[in-house]
Amino acid sequence: MSLIPPWLRPPHVRERLASYHLRPDVLDAAAAMASDQRSDTYVVRLEAALTDSETVLRMMDGRHARVMGLLVLTSERIHFRSRRRTGPNFSVPLDEVLAIEAYTRRGTGTARIITPYGSLTVDQILGRQGEMLAADAQATIRGEPLPERDPLRLLAKLRALRESGAISATEFEIRKSAIRREI
Repeated sequence: MSLIPPWLRPPHVRERLASYHLRPDVLDAAAAMASDQRSDTYVVRLEAALTDSETVLRMMDGRHARVMGLLVLTSERIHFRSRRRTGPNFSVPLDEVLAIEAYTRRGTGTARIITPYGSLTVDQILGRQGEMLAADAQATIRGEPLPERDPLRLLAKLRALRESGAISATEFEIRKSAIRREI
């Protein structure tokens, strides 16, 4: 049970996005994203760019060509959608990805997607999300299942357990601190 009264508690991602009736895979990726409310409108706009056959596996905020936007890994492609209406966007099918390089320095990450036509760089990614996207993309390209030990997805599941009352606030904090050490 939370010590903060419900009327003072800010709404969670799923609550904020519920009125938009988004696909479950988009909601799951948004809930696992290490971001805040500023990205909600861009998550809603993203769904229009998705096909029915693809599933969103991971999404995060990042910067490409000096413009912030959403970097999204789907079952079929890596997609960057700018926050600006006329900003730089790209979409690379996974079968055209030659390599993905990612690293984290001082709390922010960079991912570089190498294709036969050149490379695309997305930086200012919070934490190790870029490295997790690279690992997930490589696993998807190889046809392997995604890693089970994703700290952001574990935090999202842990949050849901606390909200449902399955675990106490104290137990939530203990488990959260153990998971955050991995991020």
